[in-house]
Amino acid sequence: MIAACHRKFGAEVVKVTVGRGTDEQAFHLHKKALCQASPVFGRMFNGCFAEGQSGQAFLLEGDPKAFDMLASWLYSGKVYNADHRQRAYIELFILAEKYDIVRLADNTMDAYVHAVIFTRHRPTSTLCAAAYEGTQEESKIQLFMSRYWAYGLINDEDKGNWLTSTFVPLGEKAQEILIDGMGHLRNMNNMKLSKGQKLMCNPKFAPLCDYHQYGKDQVCPYAKPMKRKLDESNV
Repeated sequence: MIAACHRKFGAEVVKVTVGRGTDEQAFHLHKKALCQASPVFGRMFNGCFAEGQSGQAFLLEGDPKAFDMLASWLYSGKVYNADHRQRAYIELFILAEKYDIVRLADNTMDAYVHAVIFTRHRPTSTLCAAAYEGTQEESKIQLFMSRYWAYGLINDEDKGNWLTSTFVPLGEKAQEILIDGMGHLRNMNNMKLSKGQKLMCNPKFAPLCDYHQYGKDQVCPYAKPMKRKLDESNV
């Protein structure tokens, strides 16, 4: 395994220390792998900064568990979260966005949506607040959260896990959450519904491309190419 990684990424390794105090954890990663994935780390380790000279970086405010998921993804290309905890996906997305790792952000959203489907647990107000406070304006995870807020408010009964009181936005970005959610509700006035169709679709069943970083006019980089039918032109 190590020999294969050396052949692919070279032997140069950097050390990234994440967190502080008893939560501090050190990660040793191939420099080429990390810098190829993240332009931010690329500038950090390949420039004239202290990190480039020492081969070490300290992310004191980082989440070691999220960075461990990042490190695993770096070599496997897959987002792994054994217990499907929603908070872990949110922290990983925040990390991916902060260090401009676009593909990891997209992969995280795919895994997060699948986890919500699998566990059948909606994002709580606390999780929604964490996602909004840790990401940039108009982030894809904010889109998912605001859609879920609007969908849950109008499509489920006021009981159990769907009590109306639990939809009250929390945190520093509560007003933004409310504005985004109400925006989805107002936009429903423009929807033309067929018989039996719900007023708003469940956001976890929306096309995964909705939560990816590329533009509307760009081709999905994750879609498998369609097989051409056999005809005279390609025999």
